Amino acid sequence: MGEELRLLSIPPPIHAEDPVSPPPESILIDVYGHLNDRINDTTAEGFTRDGKRIQISFWAAEPPRISCFTVRCPDLKHNPFGSMPKILSTEDDLVLLRVPICPGNGHQDARNNDYFVYQAGTKNKPPSLRLIPTSPPFFSDRQVVILRCRDQDMFFLTVARNRPFTEKQFDLHVYNSKTERWGARSIHVDSPNFDYEYAHKVTTIGGELGSVGWVDLWRGILIYDVLLDNNSLRYIPLPPPALPRCGLPKLVRNIVVLHGCIKFFQLTQGWEAATMKMDISDIGSGNKWEDEFRINFLDVPVSRVAYAQMLDGPNHLQEGEDKEPNLASLCPFSPALSLHDDAIVYVMSKHNYMEDTALVIALDMGNRTLEGMAYFCSGRCVIPYGSTYIQSGISKHLGIWSSTRNGVNAAETNRDVAASSDEVSEGVI
Repeated sequence: MGEELRLLSIPPPIHAEDPVSPPPESILIDVYGHLNDRINDTTAEGFTRDGKRIQISFWAAEPPRISCFTVRCPDLKHNPFGSMPKILSTEDDLVLLRVPICPGNGHQDARNNDYFVYQAGTKNKPPSLRLIPTSPPFFSDRQVVILRCRDQDMFFLTVARNRPFTEKQFDLHVYNSKTERWGARSIHVDSPNFDYEYAHKVTTIGGELGSVGWVDLWRGILIYDVLLDNNSLRYIPLPPPALPRCGLPKLVRNIVVLHGCIKFFQLTQGWEAATMKMDISDIGSGNKWEDEFRINFLDVPVSRVAYAQMLDGPNHLQEGEDKEPNLASLCPFSPALSLHDDAIVYVMSKHNYMEDTALVIALDMGNRTLEGMAYFCSGRCVIPYGSTYIQSGISKHLGIWSSTRNGVNAAETNRDVAASSDEVSEGVI
């Protein structure tokens, strides 16, 4: 068995949930998929460029547990993948996926990948999977972002690529789902205080202008207003780093768009963290960041022994011990702000870098409380710092199609296409 097939075939972490409970409003989802024959009521079927069937299924779990997605290719008997299928962008009821159906390292060229947009089902329509024609020959996973336009029942894919040997000049490629065509143009940054190297992540801002963003987490956000259809990019500086720029910024910084605001999070010194926000309506008129929450993890009480045991690793605390547990053993990284709760942030922690299991911890920064804790293990390799999960609101749409058919939670209703013992549950408290 090849290494890629081995990694892809490791059982996904499908969690057992209350079958009548609604899907969570938002989730944390592993960006890398699993090759698996299980399907559920979220399963959508499409066709590759070669006309082969492909199925995508989602398995939602209440955060801080990590959700996952699976891929099934019933027409392909051998491993067709040059790498692991990956989520590139997600917005509302849509998910953009890259499926590298190619040999070896060919996935590094966009032309060797199949790109799909998954759309969750509605009351009258099952989930769907649309193959996207590839236009820009070379673009990275962090250069493409999706914009949903519900009022027109359509979406745009937008790719911004730095033009070589130039400053403030970019090549823009936009896919229109109505016309099913890509368009291209040259655009420039219209900002005097431009300081930007490359995108660490993408984000959909939305609003009346249909804005999307490419985020250099150390420096700032490039914004393109898709619905304006012009030739300029706007730029928003991010708050300066509390610590010297070193390593991957995703370890200590992140942003999310929520309730009409861009929310920014950073780990500062020691166990301290802070969030700031900017109204979308203020973009371009001062770009002022407002302080929101500030927290010291050591001030957060660990009220349950079970939490303390998970944090303490082998040095388990017992009921009745005098030692008051706290988050001092926490080594937080990879923060992710909740998409449905203003005050919640999720962070990962590991006792040892070489461990293949991490803790995902939910903190309420407003009330300074520990809201939950769960183990996360991809089962594939040592979980790398800074490359783990993303936030997604797809979960709240996953049960709509299922509920019109049988009244159960689609993301938790599964059936085996082939005999399988691929269930791996990971505890949450």
